[in-house]
Amino acid sequence: MLHDAPVYLAGYLAQEPRFKKVTGDISSAKLRVAFTARRQNRETGEWSDGATTFVNVQCWRHLADNVNICLRKGEPVLVMGRLRIRHYEDTEGKSRTAVEIDAHSVGHDLTRGVAHFFRASRAAGRTAAEAAEAGEAGSGEVAEPGELTAAAANGDGVIDEQAVAEFAKELDDSLGAGAEAGPDAGAGPDAGTESVTGAQS
Repeated sequence: MLHDAPVYLAGYLAQEPRFKKVTGDISSAKLRVAFTARRQNRETGEWSDGATTFVNVQCWRHLADNVNICLRKGEPVLVMGRLRIRHYEDTEGKSRTAVEIDAHSVGHDLTRGVAHFFRASRAAGRTAAEAAEAGEAGSGEVAEPGELTAAAANGDGVIDEQAVAEFAKELDDSLGAGAEAGPDAGAGPDAGTESVTGAQS
């Protein structure tokens, strides 16, 4: 039997990640994630927003480094982790209880917009921010396969060239298919209501 409390959360970042180094030069990042439940009125069939809930999410080590580079306030995120209840004393010596998620995976929610993933490893002793500046991690812009390969050659990045080539081909195919189909092709009741770059509902 698994003695754990797995948690899966979808929401928005309520503030910028709070990044710091703790004992032993270990990276730590705390996130504040907000989500609002939607409820349907059984009598009218109308949907309305419920109360907004705020959850603290704790990230460690490489996950904390990457979160600090990639995530910003207001962005939609998906979090996987485990529930943790922590007891501590505040500055006045009073006993307090903190409920938070100890994350083992965090990413953008791609139902709300688009993102670009860049698999990379960094040299020993180099921080994630330094690796990003050196071209070993994505800058947020979609790079061409040749640019990604060049970035890896200049540093210690590990690039899956086949995956990059497949992504570029799929992107070209989808853009070409959209142009050939014309603006009215596949138009339905929801067509055109949300931009692909766009974004948050």
